[in-house]
Amino acid sequence: MKILFSYPTKVDNEVALINELMTSEKYDLFHLRKPSWSKEEVEQIYNSLDDEVKAKTIIHEAGKQSCHTFDEVDALEGKEDYCFLSPVFDSISKQGYKANFDKEELRKFLKKERNIKVIALGGITEENYSEVIQLGFDGGAFFGSVWDSLLESLH
Repeated sequence: MKILFSYPTKVDNEVALINELMTSEKYDLFHLRKPSWSKEEVEQIYNSLDDEVKAKTIIHEAGKQSCHTFDEVDALEGKEDYCFLSPVFDSISKQGYKANFDKEELRKFLKKERNIKVIALGGITEENYSEVIQLGFDGGAFFGSVWDSLLESLH
């Protein structure tokens, strides 16, 4: 499962970019996350999306599904369909936010049977996505690798 996060601040032609990215069939879900925006501003973007994209969009509630330890993942068991575990790799968007997990410990933890999907977050790229799956994650969340290159190409 590939999840794309929105850029946290305003982006020129944002709705068109989101519609294009999400209809490319590359991503299964879109997390609309604008931490400093009002509920009305977030709803305005959501309501402007194509219906096909809206069907794949989740308005992200900060902290709700974010885990930084194995214990936090275990605590969400049965409460959420999936959660994010981060940072798996060094962050692309947050300078100095370093990978926080030993790969063998990750592999061992992710082998355990559970009723919650665990999605890798932090430094996820198309190049390392296969490693994410080999480690045992149920998917990866894309942010910096997509938006940084996209915004750079627009300038």
